[in-house]
Amino acid sequence: MTFAELDFKQFCDLRSEFVNFKIQDNTTEELIKLLKKLMYKESEQWGQQELKDKIDEYDEYLYDILVSYVKDEENASEVLEEFKQERLIDWIDS
Repeated sequence: MTFAELDFKQFCDLRSEFVNFKIQDNTTEELIKLLKKLMYKESEQWGQQELKDKIDEYDEYLYDILVSYVKDEENASEVLEEFKQERLIDWIDS
């Protein structure tokens, strides 16, 4: 097919349809990998305070748990796993 001249709305619709097609053509693992890449790229521009603020917006307890984990403090892995389990249970119950 040759190049088609599209008006702005048609161009936006074409782009949207292509994105939808590409998303549907991906596996769950590929979508997770892409999302991680996009989120990591966004977070690269944050300083420590902004990262803390973003984590606090997400969950008020998570920052302290993650800091303890990355500092490899005693029982930090267990605390993080318990936190994940509690969130999963809350999600299931809601």
